[in-house]
Amino acid sequence: MSFASPENHIPLWREIINSTLLVIRSHSLHLYTLSTIFLFPIFFILVVYPSFHLDFFHPDYNFTIFTQFSLSKFEIIALLVCILFLVLFFICAVATITYSTVQAYHDRPINIVSSIKSIRNSFFPLLFTFIVSHTIFISISIIFSLVLVVLFQILKNLGLIYDSNHFWISLILVIVPVLLWLQVNWSLAYAIAVVESKCGFETLRRSAYLVKGMRWVAFWTHLFYGLAMGAMVIGTNVLFVLLGAGKADHYRSFSGTSQIVQCTVLGSLGMNQLLVLNVVLYMYCNDLKGEKLPFEYLSLPLDGEKKNHNVV
Repeated sequence: MSFASPENHIPLWREIINSTLLVIRSHSLHLYTLSTIFLFPIFFILVVYPSFHLDFFHPDYNFTIFTQFSLSKFEIIALLVCILFLVLFFICAVATITYSTVQAYHDRPINIVSSIKSIRNSFFPLLFTFIVSHTIFISISIIFSLVLVVLFQILKNLGLIYDSNHFWISLILVIVPVLLWLQVNWSLAYAIAVVESKCGFETLRRSAYLVKGMRWVAFWTHLFYGLAMGAMVIGTNVLFVLLGAGKADHYRSFSGTSQIVQCTVLGSLGMNQLLVLNVVLYMYCNDLKGEKLPFEYLSLPLDGEKKNHNVV
């Protein structure tokens, strides 16, 4: 694959999307297989676990009346195990799909075995990058929350604020733009961790450097896919809970099963496209900066390497 010539007058964002679609179409079976292995379980858990958790630990819950319930130690352990499972599969998905996209982008043969074996080279750089970035996200959220709590309490004592809803609105209006700005600047971090074997703060700094001039492309793609997948997962969970769809009988019904399958499949496909698009965006940013991929990465041996370009 190559970049379109300037004479074509194709907007860069459209060129990136076209390159993404070309990678997906030319290696659809390979990428969908990886999505089934690593992304399908993620969205299945995101769709099923919340209502399953309520049914198992709080079978008498009633959301028509707002009530608070505490989490037992076993609930916390189960939740932590679920989160660890999601993180593990997410890292494996990023590693394999990123490796496959880079190889496909440069017209090199790919197969499932070599893609899965690439995890051992990328797992710890991705894990460290994930931990550092989410630690920063959580720390910023806590700091801003504490600052707003203090300000809200001061204003409340002065009689300037009476409604607690103002606090939550202010918190959302302050935190969301900051976290979104960081996410846009760090959108290439995982691709850098896989391709360049960097990790932690180094990947975040390099991502902020590479994405300069392409922030709007990263912003709109993450906003679109994030809202689409988030609305789908949250909407399905709300429907399951409010309509009693989380009950055991509903899981065995056709409507419950079809809802789970539809949301899981669409979520997996959406995340697959976003991961491929992120890698393509990384390739374009590298090219615009006049940089090339590490030779060692492009010369990685492939198990059973063949001449055809789509070996599953």
